[in-house]
Amino acid sequence: MVQIINQDPSFVVNEQLDIGQKNWDEPDHLAVSQLSMVNLFRTVAIEPAERVMPLTKGKALNINALTFPDPLMPTRTLNGDTLLNRRLFNDGLLVMHKGQVIHESYRNGMNEHDHHVIHSCTKSMCSMIVAMAVDEGLLNPSVCMSDYIPEFKLIPAWQGVSVQHVWDMQAGLVFSEDYSDPNAEYWSYARAAGYYPPLEGESAIGARAWAIKNLNRRNYEPGTSFVYNSTLSNVLGMALENVYHKPLAELFEEKLYKKVGAQSPGYFNTDPQGFPITEGQFNLRLQDFARIASLMLNKGKNLLGEQVLPSHFVEQVIRPNSQAKLAYGKDWKDRVFKNGHYKNKFWVLEPEKNRFTMLGIHGQFAWYDLTRDLMIVGVGSYPKQDGDLMMTVLKSLWHGIALATDTDTDS
Repeated sequence: MVQIINQDPSFVVNEQLDIGQKNWDEPDHLAVSQLSMVNLFRTVAIEPAERVMPLTKGKALNINALTFPDPLMPTRTLNGDTLLNRRLFNDGLLVMHKGQVIHESYRNGMNEHDHHVIHSCTKSMCSMIVAMAVDEGLLNPSVCMSDYIPEFKLIPAWQGVSVQHVWDMQAGLVFSEDYSDPNAEYWSYARAAGYYPPLEGESAIGARAWAIKNLNRRNYEPGTSFVYNSTLSNVLGMALENVYHKPLAELFEEKLYKKVGAQSPGYFNTDPQGFPITEGQFNLRLQDFARIASLMLNKGKNLLGEQVLPSHFVEQVIRPNSQAKLAYGKDWKDRVFKNGHYKNKFWVLEPEKNRFTMLGIHGQFAWYDLTRDLMIVGVGSYPKQDGDLMMTVLKSLWHGIALATDTDTDS
């Protein structure tokens, strides 16, 4: 049963250094704050499974013995330890190959018992539940989102915006998530949801109220342009609550978390009104992150071979999609993965190689190479939210590990 474990957060992570809600995401604070989000938000606990599904160990991969191109100095190379510590600022890394864990490591103060916020990888997990709702006939991707959220019926900008448009971030609504722009809509939303203290004249109205009040203008026709918009994942969460007639946290627990045999409670940060921030505030142990992520490696099956996701969902995500690619390139300029696209809350970065990823700010990811039966899961404290350099570092890590799995690498 979902339980509230922190209804009155202290908003302080480290009193001596004055690290708290106002400055948790400063680069030198991330290593501690991302392990302590329960102190910054109202939080509910998602119960683990009664039957824990073990992660089986395989022949160890010594990542430090590998050589990777240095993204900052392309004529030079780095060993794995340097790449993870000095380029990616990684906190934890787990590699699963052919159903077995071949590497698990922790750094930067994190250990295996810590719960790390996974930021926008939460979106991909919400997407899994959306896929279940579609499979059960509760959501129709072609139907207007306003049919599931009545408040949107009165907003002209939402007319013609389907569930699939929201799922693919092609809703056409005015929104900027440029983290370098203090006037971007994202910052107004983030303060309303409780990420930061409200500015003078503002109030923390919550994720649902913010979406209804502010997602009311359109600058593209629905389905024509990919525009990254975190708040649309909260909209999907609102729709899920309406069609299942259950709180979103309960859906995560019943339909996903217990079904993968999670070992430890998951912590879901909510807005001040108690709505789980499904666009980015799920906190997990690395092993439990891997248990959920492995569903996409195993055609929707958990580690015991039980079907959790619709069997066709992974294929829907990775299938080459000319419409999604065209929309991806209209407003979004991806200089690292130029042939990518975005589908159902997953980044399909190299569709021709069956490679895709969950991705969150500051270096959270679950990356897949289905051809190699390979998954790499990581949490991190990269100093910036995102950017070409971070993605280049991740590409170097992912591709280097993929090549290493083609050989017998000793520990």
